[in-house]
Amino acid sequence: MYDNSKQRSAVLPLVLSTVGSVLVGLVVRRLREDRAAARGVTGPAPSAGRGGRRAGPARSPRRTARGPVL
Repeated sequence: MYDNSKQRSAVLPLVLSTVGSVLVGLVVRRLREDRAAARGVTGPAPSAGRGGRRAGPARSPRRTARGPVL
């Protein structure tokens, strides 16, 4: 029978990479907010994420990129 106790766990690298990604995201968001504050923009970031709408006209549904037509 195979002894599974000698196999290394992949949980720790997964947890560390996830935590690292979250920290990088927080730092990037903080930098964007600081730059926006330096420019004098008030409120949330100009491109509001998570369901927010971007400034400018909306694109027509017919003009969406669908890839090459074969």
